[in-house]
Amino acid sequence: MQRHPSNAAHAIAIIGFGEVGPILAQALVEQGCAVTAYDTKLGHAATRAQIQARAERSGARLADTLAGALADAQWVLSAVTASQAEAVATAAAPLMKPGQTFIDLNSVSPKVKQRNCAHIERAGADYVEAAVMAPVPPQGIRVPMLLGGRRARAISEELNALGLRTQAVADDVGLASAIKLCRSIMIKGTEALCVQSMLAARHFGVDDHVLASLAATFPGVGWDQGYEAYLIGRVAEHGQRRSEEMREAAAMLGELGMDGSLATAIADVQEKLARKGLSLRGDLDEQGRLPEWRTLLANADIG
Repeated sequence: MQRHPSNAAHAIAIIGFGEVGPILAQALVEQGCAVTAYDTKLGHAATRAQIQARAERSGARLADTLAGALADAQWVLSAVTASQAEAVATAAAPLMKPGQTFIDLNSVSPKVKQRNCAHIERAGADYVEAAVMAPVPPQGIRVPMLLGGRRARAISEELNALGLRTQAVADDVGLASAIKLCRSIMIKGTEALCVQSMLAARHFGVDDHVLASLAATFPGVGWDQGYEAYLIGRVAEHGQRRSEEMREAAAMLGELGMDGSLATAIADVQEKLARKGLSLRGDLDEQGRLPEWRTLLANADIG
């Protein structure tokens, strides 16, 4: 694994080592950064070996405690699930000190990001929110990110020097997350609409007709080239995480005095199909792919 000594001064802690953490870790290690990772699943025998294997592949050092991960870190990247984002910021805050920066990558509402910022800044450390604007695979470290906070511009320049693709959009915390969640209502909503449309169309045996009509109405989108398979596959593969994001979008709408029931309904569709996909893990093909979308939707209780 190639390393670049010029970046050796960057000591980075990654909290949460699921899908995103190892991808960021490997890219940063290859840039010569010293990366330490921590995940609560290290404390469980059933998942410890999996976390250790990810760390070995990425070149990250594992810490057995959150305090151990944060001790010497210049930057702390929080990459956990939305439901754990505030708990992590709350736990990290008393362990942090001036000179450290907490970079919050999690898909949560602007209010949660603002509360997380308050927790971190009370400890004298800096806080930057990051909104990840596309799926991390396959772009990896080059996935577009929007940053917000008092130090967003300075941190953006430093991260970009390491190969990331970030853009500072606001000095105030919450606006980057608002951009992401408003966009997510459209993206995840389209996925949920596709799932329910195709589920009903399959019931009547008219899915080919519906897809042909969509292709004629929206030429160039790909409805005649398997776009529905892509959308449904994304939900089956990542619907649990996406559902948590949509519940954060519902919370954001509620904070604005708006009705968040549509976002909640989208979250429900995402979550139910994700459970269906999880139940079919034993049916992966030789490339590790889930069954074709018609099989995924067969007998699926996702109405």
